[in-house]
Amino acid sequence: MRTLVMSLLVVCLASLASGQEIAVTISADNVPALVLSVPKDARVSPSKEKTVIQTTNMFLHVWPVPGAKTVADAAARVGEVIKGDVLKFAATKTNDLTLAGAPARHLIGNGAEADDGDPSTADVVIFTVGNHAFVACVHGEGNDASCEREPMLAVLRTAKSP
Repeated sequence: MRTLVMSLLVVCLASLASGQEIAVTISADNVPALVLSVPKDARVSPSKEKTVIQTTNMFLHVWPVPGAKTVADAAARVGEVIKGDVLKFAATKTNDLTLAGAPARHLIGNGAEADDGDPSTADVVIFTVGNHAFVACVHGEGNDASCEREPMLAVLRTAKSP
């Protein structure tokens, strides 16, 4: 009986935990191409160019990179992709990751905020899902991006095909 009660408790807690997130689908080349799990209280703002996911501890921007199919294709265009938020981005550190079962690249660096030119830091992740490449970014003045790094990576680790 005790095992049954514990098993039911685990199932209930798992159900509760899964109810704390919602799925966000992002399109690339006009088709659904990426699904991310985000906290259910996240504010999601999709537009033609990018999707912004805002939580209490993260302001994540995710862009599909039109025509790019590999991390290398998208990496060559990172500065152009993120220029609406971060100008003159220069990576000072690069980490290799695996997202959605594929190689990804995490760039940590500096730049200038696009809105006012203030010095900023940015964490940029370049990854693929299926035949589509994406760029994700958190950024902020000073070292603000490092505070958003782990929440961003937690969301990106949920990346999968629709």
